Amino acid sequence: MHASTGIGLRAPHVEGILLTQPDVSVLEVYSEDYLGADRTWLAELEAVRARYPITLHGVGLSIGSSDPLNTSYLKRLRTLIHQIDPLRVSDHLAWSSLDGQYFSDQYPLPRQSVVLRHLVSRIGMVQDFLQCPLLLENIAYYLPPNGRDHYSEADFLRELVSQSGCQLLLDVENLRINCDNHGGDPWALLGGLPIPAVTEIHVAGGEQVQVDGTVLSVDTHSRVPGKQARTLFAFACARFPEAIRILEWDADLPSLSELVRTAQSLESAV
Repeated sequence: MHASTGIGLRAPHVEGILLTQPDVSVLEVYSEDYLGADRTWLAELEAVRARYPITLHGVGLSIGSSDPLNTSYLKRLRTLIHQIDPLRVSDHLAWSSLDGQYFSDQYPLPRQSVVLRHLVSRIGMVQDFLQCPLLLENIAYYLPPNGRDHYSEADFLRELVSQSGCQLLLDVENLRINCDNHGGDPWALLGGLPIPAVTEIHVAGGEQVQVDGTVLSVDTHSRVPGKQARTLFAFACARFPEAIRILEWDADLPSLSELVRTAQSLESAV
């Protein structure tokens, strides 16, 4: 099951997956695409699940928000988990809501003791409610959060895992982007993460844009992973050999066959 890189399954490719059944080890779908979905849409996912292992990846949990947890969202997610029996259930280590208003992006959290305690409490409630481990993904960010950090990123993640029992979804492209934009050593973070906690790895291809004369790396999920992302991915796969591997691609989506070939090409570097 973990011998090869899976792909993110997006809506335009669902029919093709069912018709051609390509040789991929696992498929990832966005949880929100199927929360409260009509019977036809859900039946397609169940047909896919009958042929492939599936992971659920969410964007709506807002685990770091000061808002109360959204119990309606969690109930629908729990129903989907029972229907699909996914290998993993993940979301982002971030906040995306305030005063009941949800935003279209994920925002970073300061690495502070009070934030750690807040996260540990909320993760515990979510895992108890869903009755499964929660994976949290390191996000790409472009403006750092307010406040002085009390922890390095690796130390913060180690404490989070130790105190909450959650698992980590390591996105090597997000790691690369943050180090490009803000400085830092991606290899140091990779080497500092607890091996048993990293149970899924993402890789994707981003772009560079100019903003007020400054070149920024941006997490677009719109192209083949670049050389550094591939190198980080190979290192991460070697360090965390039991982790599920997923190639993400959301914008400028290629054909299904090209997506599968790209995922297979990543294996040659592992």
